[in-house]
Amino acid sequence: YHNAPVNWIRAHSFVPYFCSERDGKGITTQLKTMRFSDMEMVKAGTCILCSSLFFTWWLTNSDCYHLNAPELNSFKYTYTPDPTLSHLADKLAADMQRKSRRRVYVYRATGRVEYDEFYMKLSKPIIDEIDKALAKHYGFTDEELDFIINYDIKYRMGEELNGGEEDEG
Repeated sequence: YHNAPVNWIRAHSFVPYFCSERDGKGITTQLKTMRFSDMEMVKAGTCILCSSLFFTWWLTNSDCYHLNAPELNSFKYTYTPDPTLSHLADKLAADMQRKSRRRVYVYRATGRVEYDEFYMKLSKPIIDEIDKALAKHYGFTDEELDFIINYDIKYRMGEELNGGEEDEG
């Protein structure tokens, strides 16, 4: 998961591309690893962290800048195998990769850095499906689900709601 989210929390069941002139290929220091006992739990965890439910919860329980172990550990979810979440995690991963862009920047400290940049708002329809699956898990009403999905859509989705395109960066 990315430890400094802005408008979206991004988690991966795959390792995103990253390469710096100084350190070579690897994982950016902004990504942190969570360990799970099997791949189905990884997929459920990915779905939860990318959900609007978790984002809304994180906004109310954090400094709204960092995603750290205390927030991760205090979010309550009782894991039960869920083929819907597993399918949605695969769907989200494919969508994220398809819509990512390879970026290249040159920094004084690290030299040339190349990495894949992800735009989670472009995957919002899949994230909404994830929230629907989580709503069933938690027993949310339709009204509660609607609140979660639409809570801050104006701020997270930006100008694209009005037909414009806004860079998420």
